Amino acid sequence: MDEFENAMLHQVLSVPELLEEVYPDVEPQVRYVMTTPEIYSVKKVVLTGCGDGYAACLTAKRTFEKFLQIPIEVVEPLSLSRYYQMKWVGESPCDPLVIAFSNSGRVTRVVEAVKRMRLHKAMTIAVTSNPDSPLAKTAEKVIIPSIPKFENAPGIRSYAVLQMVVYLLAVRMGEVRLKYTMEQANMYRRELKCLPKEFLNNADRICALALEAAKQFKEAGSAEMIGCGADYGTAWYAHEKMYEAVGLPAVYSDSENWFHVNYFARDIKQILTMVFASKEDEAHSRTCELIERLNQMGRDFILITDDESLQAKYRFLMPASDTCLFQPVAAYMVPALIAGYLTVLREETYSRGFEGIWKEEKGMYSTTVSETVLMD
Repeated sequence: MDEFENAMLHQVLSVPELLEEVYPDVEPQVRYVMTTPEIYSVKKVVLTGCGDGYAACLTAKRTFEKFLQIPIEVVEPLSLSRYYQMKWVGESPCDPLVIAFSNSGRVTRVVEAVKRMRLHKAMTIAVTSNPDSPLAKTAEKVIIPSIPKFENAPGIRSYAVLQMVVYLLAVRMGEVRLKYTMEQANMYRRELKCLPKEFLNNADRICALALEAAKQFKEAGSAEMIGCGADYGTAWYAHEKMYEAVGLPAVYSDSENWFHVNYFARDIKQILTMVFASKEDEAHSRTCELIERLNQMGRDFILITDDESLQAKYRFLMPASDTCLFQPVAAYMVPALIAGYLTVLREETYSRGFEGIWKEEKGMYSTTVSETVLMD
């Protein structure tokens, strides 16, 4: 497989060791970022971020809902900074709790959103690996995971750490609010570290299957990523990587909307379809119907699941876990691997190498070069 070596592959294979390395640093930060009275005061949580940070928020939303049993919103930074209804923001201490994710800490819209929410007396926590970034300096509280440098590729290692942090926050808040025992909380923490390692126990077989799937869809003209609940965030991450790594137009959907929209696509041989199907997800029955319909249509697709009863030409089985909520910490590796192989097969350059029309000259608008507008 040497000819298909690529930086995304290397990043994926490094994740288990990475999580073991950063856990002793991030877990205490998460544990002490909020006091017990602050955690009890939270009536609503707002999660926000761009790119990988937004995907991490989507994957963790269901965990926060189930663990805390309070309203949880995932709000895009543009909406949070420009349109969000502020009438009930800051009515009581720590309400809402706004957690903002940006690995670089320099994304203008995320900074703008945090500024606005803090101005209205929401409690704000930034998660960024850059302690000197605008985001770190804007938020009231900061969690700074230290991610060792590695071979450059579209976010895989950084995304693994972002996921770990957001899940650990949910676990800690649920533990303090007595939604489960300390023993259960520690079991959740162990799973967050172990699931990627368990998935990659047979890395050669997984990589071979990912390469086979990439070869099948080498000429794809588009991609669709499908998932519900926590899997919806992984579908979002997967569609993002197809753009970023491969330059391939991609969409994301849940199982119900697929039947209403994507179902009618004509050139099915040209569509890279990926389905994420955690068996304990509340919408699993609908996802099973989708998978059965894909097979009836004779469509080739990639299936990522912990349900051995489901069948697909390219099936990646996830390790068993106490809750399906944590499946994304391993499941996201599949689209990352396939995207990496596709870049080699299609002789593509990550992020178009930021050359040609994608070259960002000084002063050109981008994720970090943008006017900051502070709304009332």
